[in-house]
Amino acid sequence: MRRNTLLTTVLLVALTPSAVLGQTGPGSTLASDTSAQTPGSQGLDGLDSAGQRAVRNAIPFTPEMIQELQRRYGAAQQAQEQGTQLVASPVSRMVSVAFAPGQATNIVQTVRGYPTAISFFDATGQPWPIGWNTNSNAANVAGGTNCNSSQSGSGGDGSPSVNAVGFYVCVPVKGSNTIEITPMSMVPRGGLVVNLQNAPKPLSFLLISGRDRYDADMSIHVSDRGPNAKVMVDTRPGAPITGAPYLNSMLAGIAPADAVPLDVSGVSPDEVRAWRLGGETYIRTRYTLMSPAWDASQSGEGGTTIYAIPSTPVVLLSANSRTVSAELKEAR
Repeated sequence: MRRNTLLTTVLLVALTPSAVLGQTGPGSTLASDTSAQTPGSQGLDGLDSAGQRAVRNAIPFTPEMIQELQRRYGAAQQAQEQGTQLVASPVSRMVSVAFAPGQATNIVQTVRGYPTAISFFDATGQPWPIGWNTNSNAANVAGGTNCNSSQSGSGGDGSPSVNAVGFYVCVPVKGSNTIEITPMSMVPRGGLVVNLQNAPKPLSFLLISGRDRYDADMSIHVSDRGPNAKVMVDTRPGAPITGAPYLNSMLAGIAPADAVPLDVSGVSPDEVRAWRLGGETYIRTRYTLMSPAWDASQSGEGGTTIYAIPSTPVVLLSANSRTVSAELKEAR
C-alpha cells in the first residue's frame, strides 16, 4: 500500500508541472524579462541558467521516465489484483449444534472475496432469528465493520447481537436468521459469537481463511425449539427426535452408500423421496407423516423432514390439509 501511494505521488508531481513551475529553490531566480524568455517562445535553450535550473527542479522527470513510471505502476496494480483473485470452490453443508455445555466449537471456512452465509434453524426446521440489541451502544464487529453499524450510530433501533474479529459481518435485516461474512484480509484468524433470539447462551464459531474451499451456504441446526417453532405431530408418544449424522445427510438428499432407493407412487416424486436402510424405511418430504408411527425424525429448513419408520409398503401423509397415500417399492 505504501509503495502504491509513493508511485501515485511521484506520477502526480511529474504530470502537474504548472503547480510548481513558478517555484524555485533557495537562491534561484528566473530572468527578469519573462515575456521575452519563456519556454513557449524560445524553448529551454532560450532560458538563462537560472531559468533552466528552475524548470528542471519543477519537472525532474523526462517524458521517457514518466512513461516508464506509468508502466511500472500499472504492472504493480495488475499483479496485486491477480494475486488476490483466487478461484475457490463453494461448499454447502449442515451442522448440528446444541446449548449443552462441552460442545465443540465449529469451524467456518472463508476465502477473501467470497461471501459466506450462515443460517440458523431450530429443531423443527423453522428459522431462528438472530438477537437484536436496542441499547445505544449495541454490539458490533470490532472496528465498526458491520453493515448495521450506521443504524445504531444514527439513532436507529439497534443492531444485531453479533461479535466478530477480523471479518466483515452483516445481518441483512432485523429479524433475519442469516449472517453474511467476508474476510477483511488474506489470512485473518478470528471468532464469531452469535446470540439467537431468546436463546439461553450464545453460539461460538472459529473463523479461518483459506484459498481453495469456503462455506458458501452453512445451515446451523440447533437442537432446541426456537421462537418460531412449529407444532410437531407426534404419532407415537415418546418418539425420539435424533440428530444422527446419517439423518442430517439424508435430510440434505444424500443417502448412505448402502441405502436402497425406493420408487414412490401416488404423490409427486419431487415431494417425497424414500430409501430402505438397515430394516427401516426413511422418507424425506415436506408433508407431515400420519401413519405409520415414526421412530426418529430430523427437520430442516424449508419445512423438509426426514422420517425413520418400520418397513412398510404404504404411508399416509398430510398434504395441504388433506390426507394422501404413497406407495413405496424397490426401484427396478
